[in-house]
Amino acid sequence: MRLNPSDRDPRPRSARSAHGRETEQCLAGAFLLRWSVAVAILLTAPASVLLAQSAASLSGHILSEDGRTLRAAVTLSFAGPRGFPSPPRRVFTGTNGAFTFSRLPAGKYVLCAQVSAAEPTPANSPWVDTCVWGSPQAPITLAAGQQFAGVVFTAPKGAWLQVRVVDPEHVLPQVAAKGPALLEPQLQLVLQGPDKLPRHARFVSADGAGRNYQVAIPLKTALNLQVASSVADVFDQNGKAIKATDQAPFQPNTPAELAPVTFTVHKKTP
Repeated sequence: MRLNPSDRDPRPRSARSAHGRETEQCLAGAFLLRWSVAVAILLTAPASVLLAQSAASLSGHILSEDGRTLRAAVTLSFAGPRGFPSPPRRVFTGTNGAFTFSRLPAGKYVLCAQVSAAEPTPANSPWVDTCVWGSPQAPITLAAGQQFAGVVFTAPKGAWLQVRVVDPEHVLPQVAAKGPALLEPQLQLVLQGPDKLPRHARFVSADGAGRNYQVAIPLKTALNLQVASSVADVFDQNGKAIKATDQAPFQPNTPAELAPVTFTVHKKTP
């Protein structure tokens, strides 16, 4: 006796149909999963290869004005806005002055350098911090995948601006062992260059008669010094009262042209 195919499965016809649909759905889901994985692999692998091929690099040396290699902290930053956060990158050179920045996207870049304090220099001719005062190096434009080598960054020397603040009435607060805060409101010594950005003179020492400050400034650059105090009236070395908005101009061509500057503070009058 021959059985019909439908008689071999004791389950109702509706149950057999539901089971068949479930099987088809499982097979379709497995196919979609394998297809998605394959597409992801195809898309990801070329992207990583493309990224490696499009990454640029920049390398060179930090030299003194007489051609000597220098130890320095070198900072690379974008020269203009790019539409997304792009923090500067920093590397440190060895005694050979060499630096390299790799895996860079295409764009226009600016270099600046802070020469190590361990590098010798004449007492009256310090290294200028080009990350503070601006870089003499022209911006460098990198194309995608470009390997830009042979950059020579010449670190400039400047001059020491020495500032003496005489305090005969001890109006200013006593200086702590680590020195006053950089933004101490009782006394502010602020320099501005052509870019109008503020730079603060660095506290050096204090004695019974006042304080001493200094700052390394670039040569052949127009600068202005402003002195302000929240507790004292300030007078220049000629005895003339100066306001917080007054500016003392400087533009030395050589360190010898820059003489120390003296200010005197007295208790603020009502």
